[in-house]
Amino acid sequence: MKYVKLIYGTASGLDRNFHYKLDEVNVAAKWNPKATDWDEQGGFNFSNEENILRWLARGDTLYDVIIPEGEEVLDVRNSKTPHGIFRAGKIIVTNPRKMTDELAMELYKKSAMPELTYYKTMAAMAMKGFKETCLQLIRDRVTKENVDLVISEYEDFNRPGHSEGMNEEVYYGILDVLKEIQSDLLISIPIDKEPYEKDLTDDAVINLTGQSGSGKSTYARKYNPEEYVVVDTDDIFNEDRFHHATGINHELGQMFREKYETMPTLGNDFDLIYQDILDYCKRYDKPIVIDCAQFHCVKEPSILKGKMVIMRTSIDNCYQRCLNRYQKEHPNCSQEELNDYANHKKSIYKWYKGSNRFLEKIDQMNKVKSK
Repeated sequence: MKYVKLIYGTASGLDRNFHYKLDEVNVAAKWNPKATDWDEQGGFNFSNEENILRWLARGDTLYDVIIPEGEEVLDVRNSKTPHGIFRAGKIIVTNPRKMTDELAMELYKKSAMPELTYYKTMAAMAMKGFKETCLQLIRDRVTKENVDLVISEYEDFNRPGHSEGMNEEVYYGILDVLKEIQSDLLISIPIDKEPYEKDLTDDAVINLTGQSGSGKSTYARKYNPEEYVVVDTDDIFNEDRFHHATGINHELGQMFREKYETMPTLGNDFDLIYQDILDYCKRYDKPIVIDCAQFHCVKEPSILKGKMVIMRTSIDNCYQRCLNRYQKEHPNCSQEELNDYANHKKSIYKWYKGSNRFLEKIDQMNKVKSK
């Protein structure tokens, strides 16, 4: 078994006046292994690689622990990390490594703790700013069924003795990720949810939106162009796609380019574009389907007509689908090109927050009759 210990630099987490000596034998001021009282027993506490993450509040630097020959090691009974707290009267600390998200991930992959312990451990890691390791733990261990318990354990860890100097941005950011899983409404990072549908008016319009890779274009294919006017805004406003566009998308692309000296953009001029599309498509006397990723850019949601459909595919699946699609469309791309695209697409883990704000606005709207 490999023993390890967390220390604040060289200072003890329990007594900051005590400093450990590196690569030398450290001798406890008190050591009575036969004592039953914790304080009377004395000695040095340490752990192993399978359990050390639970004790992140004890330090910011990870050390290997060597037991001097002949020294007795006690396995301290505890429920949080069974066979994960040890004591000895003499130890040698060596190989210091500053705790980072990357090191936390390594230790997480080696960990073997009780399930409940992982939830409080996630809070400890979030307080230290170890976001990626927290997200991996969520992917591995959090479900719609257990998320209430996870949140309860996570929030319970936020108390004096643990929370001093914590990274509030990461702590509350991870809490938001958990609450998105808990929500019956919001898009989440690891959990797929069924498409959200809401009738806003009784107009024959279907507004379809979602993140890249959410499956909205596949969803749109169920609407037969013989029976519906199917609009894809990517074909209208993406120059490369416009040159290959046909039918209604080519017509609308030409209309916008002729009508405006400077092309409007979906990010800045969504309301104008939406109304122009509806006005133009009235001539066909068919239900209208608008496939657009930028519905969340609408400034006045009350202008939206008909039914709103929002894809709620998990962001992890959206991201992976984007990578798969890129590789399929660029079979000869280099690893560097793929990495550049992957790094760019990681922004989806920020962009989806805008979709959730849009979801909340739509969910609060009442259906109104068309004039």
